[in-house]
Amino acid sequence: MSSNIVLMTRRVASAAATDMMHTSRATAPLISSFGNLSINTTTTSAAASIKASNNANNNNQLNYFSSMATTKKTKKQQIVELPPNLKFDPRAKSSPFYGAEKVEESRRKKTKQQLKRKVEGQEAAASVANDAAEDVDTEEDDNEYTDVEEDDDDEDDEADEQRVLYDLSTKADVPRAIPLPQRLHVPIMDFKSGEQVGTFHLSDKTFGCDPVRVDILQRVVVWQRNKKRGKRNAGARTKTISEVSGSGRKVRNQKGGGVARAGHSRPAHWRGGAKAHGPKGNVQDYTTKLNKKVRRMGMRHALSQKLLEGNLVITNDMASETHKTRVLDEMLNRFDVSGKYGVTALMVDDAQAEEGSEDEAFIHGGVNVNLKVASGNLHKVKVQNQIACNVYDMLKYKKLFLSLDAVKALEARLEK
Repeated sequence: MSSNIVLMTRRVASAAATDMMHTSRATAPLISSFGNLSINTTTTSAAASIKASNNANNNNQLNYFSSMATTKKTKKQQIVELPPNLKFDPRAKSSPFYGAEKVEESRRKKTKQQLKRKVEGQEAAASVANDAAEDVDTEEDDNEYTDVEEDDDDEDDEADEQRVLYDLSTKADVPRAIPLPQRLHVPIMDFKSGEQVGTFHLSDKTFGCDPVRVDILQRVVVWQRNKKRGKRNAGARTKTISEVSGSGRKVRNQKGGGVARAGHSRPAHWRGGAKAHGPKGNVQDYTTKLNKKVRRMGMRHALSQKLLEGNLVITNDMASETHKTRVLDEMLNRFDVSGKYGVTALMVDDAQAEEGSEDEAFIHGGVNVNLKVASGNLHKVKVQNQIACNVYDMLKYKKLFLSLDAVKALEARLEK
Protein backbone atom coordinates (compact mmCIF):
# COMPACT_ATOMS: atom_id res chain seq x y z
CA MET A 1 0.00 0.00 0.00
CA SER A 2 2.87 2.41 0.84
CA SER A 3 4.44 1.87 -2.62
CA ASN A 4 1.12 2.75 -4.30
CA ILE A 5 0.84 5.96 -2.23
CA VAL A 6 4.40 7.01 -3.14
CA LEU A 7 3.74 6.35 -6.85
CA MET A 8 0.53 8.40 -6.83
CA THR A 9 2.31 11.22 -4.96
CA ARG A 10 5.03 11.39 -7.62
CA ARG A 11 2.42 11.56 -10.39
CA VAL A 12 0.58 14.42 -8.68
CA ALA A 13 3.83 16.30 -8.11
CA SER A 14 4.89 15.95 -11.76
CA ALA A 15 1.47 17.13 -12.95
CA ALA A 16 1.57 20.18 -10.66
CA ALA A 17 5.11 21.05 -11.84
CA THR A 18 3.99 20.86 -15.48
CA ASP A 19 1.08 23.22 -14.79
CA MET A 20 3.39 25.70 -13.07
CA MET A 21 5.77 25.65 -16.04
CA HIS A 22 2.93 26.54 -18.41
CA THR A 23 1.71 29.37 -16.18
CA SER A 24 5.25 30.75 -15.74
CA ARG A 25 5.75 30.83 -19.53
CA ALA A 26 2.47 32.63 -20.02
CA THR A 27 3.22 35.30 -17.37
CA ALA A 28 6.96 35.71 -18.12
CA PRO A 29 6.63 39.27 -19.62
CA LEU A 30 4.70 40.45 -16.56
CA ILE A 31 7.01 38.89 -13.98
CA SER A 32 10.23 40.21 -15.58
CA SER A 33 9.23 43.81 -14.82
CA PHE A 34 9.15 43.15 -11.03
CA GLY A 35 12.65 41.75 -10.74
CA ASN A 36 14.07 38.78 -8.86
CA LEU A 37 11.93 39.32 -5.78
CA SER A 38 8.70 38.52 -7.57
CA ILE A 39 10.25 35.48 -9.26
CA ASN A 40 11.43 34.02 -5.96
CA THR A 41 7.99 34.61 -4.43
CA THR A 42 6.36 32.83 -7.35
CA THR A 43 8.64 29.80 -7.08
CA THR A 44 8.15 29.52 -3.32
CA SER A 45 4.37 29.75 -3.67
CA ALA A 46 4.46 27.03 -6.34
CA ALA A 47 6.51 24.72 -4.13
CA ALA A 48 4.13 25.37 -1.22
CA SER A 49 1.09 24.56 -3.37
CA ILE A 50 2.74 21.33 -4.60
CA LYS A 51 3.55 20.30 -1.04
CA ALA A 52 0.01 21.06 0.15
CA SER A 53 -1.52 19.08 -2.71
CA ASN A 54 0.76 16.12 -1.97
CA ASN A 55 -0.18 16.16 1.72
CA ALA A 56 -3.86 16.35 0.85
CA ASN A 57 -3.59 13.40 -1.54
CA ASN A 58 -1.70 11.33 1.01
CA ASN A 59 -4.27 12.08 3.69
CA ASN A 60 -7.15 11.19 1.38
CA GLN A 61 -5.53 7.87 0.42
CA LEU A 62 -4.77 6.96 4.04
CA ASN A 63 -8.32 7.78 5.07
CA TYR A 64 -9.66 5.67 2.20
CA PHE A 65 -7.56 2.60 3.07
CA SER A 66 -8.24 2.96 6.80
CA SER A 67 -11.97 3.15 6.14
CA MET A 68 -11.73 0.01 4.03
CA ALA A 69 -9.87 -1.80 6.82
CA THR A 70 -12.29 -0.75 9.57
CA THR A 71 -15.52 -1.23 7.65
CA LYS A 72 -17.57 -4.15 8.94
CA LYS A 73 -20.47 -5.78 7.21
CA THR A 74 -23.63 -5.39 9.24
CA LYS A 75 -26.69 -7.53 8.82
CA LYS A 76 -29.80 -5.79 7.59
CA GLN A 77 -32.94 -6.27 9.57
CA GLN A 78 -35.39 -8.80 8.17
CA ILE A 79 -38.69 -8.03 9.86
CA VAL A 80 -41.26 -10.77 9.37
CA GLU A 81 -44.78 -10.85 10.79
CA LEU A 82 -46.09 -13.92 12.57
CA PRO A 83 -49.40 -14.76 10.86
CA PRO A 84 -52.26 -14.77 13.38
CA ASN A 85 -53.77 -17.93 11.91
CA LEU A 86 -50.67 -20.02 12.71
CA LYS A 87 -50.81 -21.65 16.11
CA PHE A 88 -47.32 -22.76 17.12
CA ASP A 89 -44.76 -21.80 19.70
CA PRO A 90 -41.94 -19.64 18.24
CA ARG A 91 -39.60 -21.13 20.86
CA ALA A 92 -39.84 -24.59 19.26
CA LYS A 93 -36.86 -25.66 17.16
CA SER A 94 -39.16 -26.59 14.29
CA SER A 95 -40.45 -23.01 14.14
CA PRO A 96 -39.01 -20.69 11.44
CA PHE A 97 -38.79 -17.99 14.14
CA TYR A 98 -36.63 -20.09 16.49
CA GLY A 99 -33.73 -17.98 17.76
CA ALA A 100 -35.10 -14.73 16.30
CA GLU A 101 -35.71 -11.75 18.56
CA LYS A 102 -39.17 -10.36 18.96
CA VAL A 103 -39.53 -6.79 17.67
CA GLU A 104 -41.74 -4.38 19.57
CA GLU A 105 -43.47 -2.38 16.88
CA SER A 106 -43.81 1.32 17.66
CA ARG A 107 -47.47 2.14 18.09
CA ARG A 108 -48.92 4.69 15.75
CA LYS A 109 -51.33 6.10 18.29
CA LYS A 110 -49.15 9.04 19.35
CA THR A 111 -48.20 9.87 15.79
CA LYS A 112 -51.80 9.83 14.66
CA GLN A 113 -52.83 12.07 17.53
CA GLN A 114 -50.14 14.59 16.64
CA LEU A 115 -51.20 14.61 13.00
CA LYS A 116 -54.80 14.94 14.03
CA ARG A 117 -54.05 17.96 16.23
CA LYS A 118 -52.08 19.57 13.44
CA VAL A 119 -54.92 19.09 10.98
CA GLU A 120 -57.45 20.44 13.49
CA GLY A 121 -55.31 23.53 14.03
CA GLN A 122 -55.08 24.20 10.31
CA GLU A 123 -58.80 23.71 9.89
CA ALA A 124 -59.53 26.05 12.79
CA ALA A 125 -57.30 28.79 11.34
CA ALA A 126 -58.90 28.41 7.92
CA SER A 127 -62.40 28.50 9.40
CA VAL A 128 -61.62 31.71 11.34
CA ALA A 129 -60.16 33.43 8.27
CA ASN A 130 -62.67 32.36 5.66
CA ASP A 131 -65.84 31.05 7.34
CA ALA A 132 -66.53 33.33 10.29
CA ALA A 133 -70.25 32.67 10.27
CA GLU A 134 -70.89 28.93 10.21
CA ASP A 135 -74.19 27.35 11.09
CA VAL A 136 -74.64 25.27 14.26
CA ASP A 137 -75.83 22.33 12.21
CA THR A 138 -72.63 22.31 10.23
CA GLU A 139 -70.58 22.23 13.45
CA GLU A 140 -72.59 19.30 14.76
CA ASP A 141 -72.02 17.37 11.52
CA ASP A 142 -68.29 18.03 11.74
CA ASN A 143 -68.20 16.78 15.31
CA GLU A 144 -69.99 13.59 14.34
CA TYR A 145 -67.54 13.07 11.45
CA THR A 146 -64.54 13.53 13.73
CA ASP A 147 -66.03 11.05 16.22
CA VAL A 148 -66.31 8.47 13.47
CA GLU A 149 -62.68 9.12 12.49
CA GLU A 150 -61.55 8.65 16.10
CA ASP A 151 -63.33 5.31 16.26
CA ASP A 152 -61.62 4.21 13.03
CA ASP A 153 -58.22 5.28 14.37
CA ASP A 154 -58.79 3.30 17.58
CA GLU A 155 -59.60 0.19 15.55
CA ASP A 156 -56.43 0.65 13.48
CA ASP A 157 -54.38 1.02 16.68
CA GLU A 158 -55.84 -2.19 18.08
CA ALA A 159 -55.00 -4.02 14.86
CA ASP A 160 -51.44 -2.67 14.99
CA GLU A 161 -51.03 -3.72 18.61
CA GLN A 162 -52.01 -7.31 17.80
CA ARG A 163 -49.25 -7.75 15.22
CA VAL A 164 -46.27 -9.89 16.26
CA LEU A 165 -42.98 -9.16 14.47
CA TYR A 166 -39.65 -10.99 14.51
CA ASP A 167 -36.22 -9.99 13.24
CA LEU A 168 -34.78 -12.95 11.30
CA SER A 169 -31.36 -11.30 11.07
CA THR A 170 -30.81 -12.06 14.78
CA LYS A 171 -31.02 -15.83 14.27
CA ALA A 172 -27.84 -17.78 14.90
CA ASP A 173 -25.86 -18.82 11.85
CA VAL A 174 -26.23 -22.41 10.75
CA PRO A 175 -23.01 -24.29 11.54
CA ARG A 176 -21.15 -25.33 8.43
CA ALA A 177 -18.96 -28.40 8.06
CA ILE A 178 -15.24 -28.02 7.46
CA PRO A 179 -14.46 -28.88 3.83
CA LEU A 180 -12.18 -31.66 2.76
CA PRO A 181 -9.22 -32.22 3.10
CA GLN A 182 -8.94 -29.78 6.05
CA ARG A 183 -11.59 -31.83 7.83
CA LEU A 184 -9.23 -34.82 8.08
CA HIS A 185 -6.74 -32.88 10.21
CA VAL A 186 -8.15 -33.40 13.72
CA PRO A 187 -6.82 -32.63 17.22
CA ILE A 188 -5.78 -35.31 19.70
CA MET A 189 -7.41 -34.84 23.10
CA ASP A 190 -6.13 -36.03 26.44
CA PHE A 191 -8.75 -38.40 27.87
CA LYS A 192 -8.05 -37.47 31.50
CA SER A 193 -7.68 -33.69 31.31
CA GLY A 194 -9.74 -32.92 28.17
CA GLU A 195 -7.00 -30.73 26.69
CA GLN A 196 -5.44 -30.90 23.24
CA VAL A 197 -2.07 -32.63 23.15
CA GLY A 198 -1.43 -32.87 19.41
CA THR A 199 -2.91 -33.32 15.94
CA PHE A 200 -3.52 -36.30 13.69
CA HIS A 201 -4.31 -36.70 10.01
CA LEU A 202 -7.01 -39.27 9.27
CA SER A 203 -7.15 -41.43 6.16
CA ASP A 204 -9.34 -40.03 3.39
CA LYS A 205 -10.40 -43.54 2.34
CA THR A 206 -11.95 -44.30 5.73
CA PHE A 207 -13.00 -40.89 7.06
CA GLY A 208 -13.30 -38.85 3.86
CA CYS A 209 -16.37 -40.34 2.14
CA ASP A 210 -18.26 -37.49 0.50
CA PRO A 211 -21.21 -37.50 0.06
CA VAL A 212 -22.34 -39.88 2.79
CA ARG A 213 -24.49 -42.71 1.39
CA VAL A 214 -27.59 -42.90 3.58
CA ASP A 215 -28.94 -45.84 1.57
CA ILE A 216 -25.84 -47.89 2.42
CA LEU A 217 -26.23 -47.08 6.12
CA GLN A 218 -29.88 -48.17 5.99
CA ARG A 219 -29.01 -51.49 4.35
CA VAL A 220 -26.34 -52.24 6.94
CA VAL A 221 -28.65 -51.37 9.85
CA VAL A 222 -31.44 -53.61 8.51
CA TRP A 223 -28.97 -56.47 7.98
CA GLN A 224 -27.58 -56.05 11.49
CA ARG A 225 -30.99 -56.00 13.17
CA ASN A 226 -32.15 -59.05 11.21
CA LYS A 227 -29.01 -60.87 12.20
CA LYS A 228 -29.64 -60.05 15.85
CA ARG A 229 -33.16 -61.38 15.52
CA GLY A 230 -31.67 -64.57 14.11
CA LYS A 231 -33.52 -67.91 14.00
CA ARG A 232 -36.43 -68.66 16.29
CA ASN A 233 -38.81 -71.46 17.22
CA ALA A 234 -36.49 -74.18 16.04
CA GLY A 235 -38.49 -77.41 16.39
CA ALA A 236 -41.61 -75.78 17.90
CA ARG A 237 -44.72 -77.68 16.76
CA THR A 238 -48.33 -77.90 18.02
CA LYS A 239 -51.02 -80.54 17.42
CA THR A 240 -53.92 -80.08 15.06
CA ILE A 241 -57.47 -81.39 15.47
CA SER A 242 -56.58 -84.66 13.81
CA GLU A 243 -53.67 -85.19 16.21
CA VAL A 244 -55.28 -84.27 19.53
CA SER A 245 -56.48 -87.18 21.64
CA GLY A 246 -60.27 -87.48 21.79
CA SER A 247 -63.30 -89.10 20.21
CA GLY A 248 -65.02 -87.87 17.12
CA ARG A 249 -68.56 -88.57 18.28
CA LYS A 250 -71.06 -85.75 18.71
CA VAL A 251 -71.01 -84.42 22.27
CA ARG A 252 -74.67 -83.40 22.61
CA ASN A 253 -77.83 -82.92 20.62
CA GLN A 254 -77.88 -80.32 17.92
CA LYS A 255 -80.98 -78.55 19.31
CA GLY A 256 -82.99 -78.30 22.48
CA GLY A 257 -80.22 -77.98 25.05
CA GLY A 258 -80.13 -74.19 25.19
CA VAL A 259 -76.39 -74.12 24.57
CA ALA A 260 -74.24 -73.73 21.54
CA ARG A 261 -74.12 -76.55 19.06
CA ALA A 262 -71.06 -78.76 19.21
CA GLY A 263 -69.66 -81.63 17.25
CA HIS A 264 -66.56 -83.36 18.58
CA SER A 265 -64.66 -82.51 21.76
CA ARG A 266 -61.45 -81.26 20.16
CA PRO A 267 -62.10 -77.71 18.85
CA ALA A 268 -59.48 -75.00 19.43
CA HIS A 269 -61.63 -72.95 21.82
CA TRP A 270 -62.26 -75.88 24.14
CA ARG A 271 -60.05 -76.97 27.01
CA GLY A 272 -57.83 -79.83 25.91
CA GLY A 273 -58.50 -79.08 22.26
CA ALA A 274 -56.21 -78.36 19.35
CA LYS A 275 -54.10 -75.23 18.75
CA ALA A 276 -55.30 -72.95 15.96
CA HIS A 277 -52.62 -71.61 13.58
CA GLY A 278 -49.75 -72.87 15.71
CA PRO A 279 -46.17 -73.45 14.59
CA LYS A 280 -45.65 -76.35 12.24
CA GLY A 281 -42.12 -77.22 13.23
CA ASN A 282 -40.45 -74.95 10.65
CA VAL A 283 -37.51 -72.77 11.69
CA GLN A 284 -38.27 -68.99 11.49
CA ASP A 285 -35.18 -67.52 9.89
CA TYR A 286 -35.05 -63.70 9.87
CA THR A 287 -31.45 -63.30 8.75
CA THR A 288 -30.66 -61.64 5.43
CA LYS A 289 -27.60 -61.59 3.23
CA LEU A 290 -25.35 -58.60 2.70
CA ASN A 291 -22.00 -58.60 0.97
CA LYS A 292 -18.89 -58.01 3.02
CA LYS A 293 -17.82 -55.10 0.81
CA VAL A 294 -21.11 -53.32 1.44
CA ARG A 295 -20.69 -53.82 5.20
CA ARG A 296 -17.23 -52.28 5.09
CA MET A 297 -18.58 -49.43 3.00
CA GLY A 298 -21.23 -48.82 5.66
CA MET A 299 -18.55 -48.59 8.34
CA ARG A 300 -16.56 -46.06 6.30
CA HIS A 301 -19.61 -43.90 5.64
CA ALA A 302 -20.67 -44.02 9.30
CA LEU A 303 -17.20 -42.86 10.40
CA SER A 304 -17.24 -40.12 7.75
CA GLN A 305 -20.64 -38.97 8.98
CA LYS A 306 -19.42 -38.65 12.56
CA LEU A 307 -16.45 -36.58 11.38
CA LEU A 308 -18.75 -34.44 9.22
CA GLU A 309 -21.04 -33.72 12.17
CA GLY A 310 -18.12 -32.80 14.42
CA ASN A 311 -18.97 -35.58 16.87
CA LEU A 312 -15.73 -37.53 16.43
CA VAL A 313 -13.24 -37.26 19.31
CA ILE A 314 -9.73 -38.69 18.96
CA THR A 315 -7.97 -39.45 22.26
CA ASN A 316 -4.44 -40.51 23.04
CA ASP A 317 -5.67 -43.47 25.10
CA MET A 318 -8.64 -44.64 27.17
CA ALA A 319 -6.92 -45.78 30.33
CA SER A 320 -8.59 -45.19 33.67
CA GLU A 321 -6.63 -45.31 36.91
CA THR A 322 -9.60 -46.44 38.98
CA HIS A 323 -12.82 -48.37 38.54
CA LYS A 324 -14.90 -45.69 40.26
CA THR A 325 -17.82 -44.43 38.19
CA ARG A 326 -17.60 -40.94 39.70
CA VAL A 327 -14.07 -40.40 38.36
CA LEU A 328 -15.05 -41.49 34.85
CA ASP A 329 -18.14 -39.29 34.94
CA GLU A 330 -16.01 -36.26 35.83
CA MET A 331 -13.67 -36.96 32.92
CA LEU A 332 -16.55 -37.35 30.48
CA ASN A 333 -18.21 -34.14 31.68
CA ARG A 334 -15.31 -32.24 30.12
CA PHE A 335 -16.54 -33.49 26.75
CA ASP A 336 -20.24 -32.74 27.54
CA VAL A 337 -20.95 -36.46 27.81
CA SER A 338 -23.01 -38.33 30.41
CA GLY A 339 -24.47 -36.63 33.44
CA LYS A 340 -28.01 -35.32 33.65
CA TYR A 341 -27.81 -33.05 30.59
CA GLY A 342 -24.92 -34.69 28.72
CA VAL A 343 -25.12 -36.56 25.42
CA THR A 344 -24.56 -40.24 24.74
CA ALA A 345 -21.19 -41.58 23.64
CA LEU A 346 -19.69 -44.72 22.12
CA MET A 347 -16.11 -45.38 23.22
CA VAL A 348 -13.98 -47.62 20.99
CA ASP A 349 -10.50 -48.76 21.97
CA ASP A 350 -7.94 -51.30 20.84
CA ALA A 351 -5.63 -51.53 23.83
CA GLN A 352 -2.78 -54.00 23.57
CA ALA A 353 -0.36 -55.01 26.32
CA GLU A 354 2.94 -56.79 26.02
CA GLU A 355 3.33 -60.12 27.71
CA GLY A 356 4.71 -59.81 31.20
CA SER A 357 4.07 -56.08 31.51
CA GLU A 358 2.14 -54.44 34.33
CA ASP A 359 -0.64 -53.28 31.98
CA GLU A 360 -1.50 -56.84 31.01
CA ALA A 361 -3.63 -57.28 34.13
CA PHE A 362 -5.67 -54.13 33.33
CA ILE A 363 -6.51 -55.01 29.70
CA HIS A 364 -9.04 -57.59 28.65
CA GLY A 365 -10.56 -57.96 25.18
CA GLY A 366 -8.79 -54.88 23.86
CA VAL A 367 -10.40 -52.61 26.49
CA ASN A 368 -9.14 -51.23 29.78
CA VAL A 369 -10.76 -53.18 32.63
CA ASN A 370 -11.19 -50.14 34.90
CA LEU A 371 -12.88 -48.24 32.06
CA LYS A 372 -15.22 -51.14 31.36
CA VAL A 373 -16.21 -51.53 35.02
CA ALA A 374 -16.61 -47.78 35.63
CA SER A 375 -18.88 -47.34 32.60
CA GLY A 376 -21.22 -50.11 33.73
CA ASN A 377 -23.41 -47.70 35.71
CA LEU A 378 -23.45 -44.99 33.01
CA HIS A 379 -26.41 -45.74 30.78
CA LYS A 380 -25.37 -43.06 28.26
CA VAL A 381 -21.93 -44.59 27.62
CA LYS A 382 -20.95 -47.82 25.88
CA VAL A 383 -17.39 -49.19 25.75
CA GLN A 384 -16.28 -51.79 23.22
CA ASN A 385 -13.33 -53.01 21.18
CA GLN A 386 -12.82 -51.89 17.60
CA ILE A 387 -13.72 -55.39 16.36
CA ALA A 388 -17.21 -54.97 17.83
CA CYS A 389 -17.63 -51.46 16.44
CA ASN A 390 -20.66 -51.40 14.13
CA VAL A 391 -22.86 -49.00 12.18
CA TYR A 392 -25.91 -49.37 14.40
CA ASP A 393 -24.10 -48.30 17.58
CA MET A 394 -22.35 -45.41 15.85
CA LEU A 395 -25.68 -44.01 14.65
CA LYS A 396 -27.40 -44.66 17.97
CA TYR A 397 -24.91 -42.75 20.13
CA LYS A 398 -24.29 -39.02 19.68
CA LYS A 399 -20.49 -38.86 20.03
CA LEU A 400 -17.85 -41.34 18.98
CA PHE A 401 -14.60 -41.62 20.97
CA LEU A 402 -11.71 -43.35 19.19
CA SER A 403 -8.27 -43.93 20.61
CA LEU A 404 -5.23 -43.69 18.35
CA ASP A 405 -4.83 -47.47 18.45
CA ALA A 406 -8.47 -47.90 17.43
CA VAL A 407 -8.07 -45.46 14.54
CA LYS A 408 -5.08 -47.30 13.16
CA ALA A 409 -6.81 -50.67 13.53
CA LEU A 410 -9.98 -49.46 11.81
CA GLU A 411 -8.06 -47.92 8.93
CA ALA A 412 -6.09 -51.12 8.43
CA ARG A 413 -9.22 -53.28 8.58
CA LEU A 414 -11.51 -51.17 6.37
CA GLU A 415 -8.99 -50.33 3.63
CA LYS A 416 -8.31 -53.89 2.53
